[in-house]
Amino acid sequence: MHDIKNVLQGVMNKTGLDERLEDGRALLMWDQVASSMVSKTEPVGITKGRMTINVSNPTVLHNLTFFKEKYIDKINLLLGKRIVRDIIFKVGKVSRGSENTESREDYIKRLHNIELNPDEMTQIEYITSQIEDDELRDSLKELFISQSQLSKIRSDKS
Repeated sequence: MHDIKNVLQGVMNKTGLDERLEDGRALLMWDQVASSMVSKTEPVGITKGRMTINVSNPTVLHNLTFFKEKYIDKINLLLGKRIVRDIIFKVGKVSRGSENTESREDYIKRLHNIELNPDEMTQIEYITSQIEDDELRDSLKELFISQSQLSKIRSDKS
């Protein structure tokens, strides 16, 4: 009786699945070797030993080219064999992150640091002064202030 491992290996060799599996493993290694550049890059595919990596902008592309050989050597070392022969960096869609991503805490701090002008504050005071319940009035005032600050952040982005 044949050893199941040998049979499976034979089927994988004949169908080319062994190469695809190794290519997939190589792509998974990218995050491990790219470290600080992970959020600015995304592996796209690998064909005949040529790995394609999308990068977020031309500056990142330029910087990565200096370390291309290091990345190739590191991936192949981790895999235990020479799978990657070249890496092609190209500017393209990077869906897993953005270099301008800001933490939620930083965003909230920035939001609360936005000052409203006197006219905006007067309008909020006028609207909320109509409410007799102190707790409700204060809560609505905070809500209107936050909403105005948020509107300012959004208008700055456009």
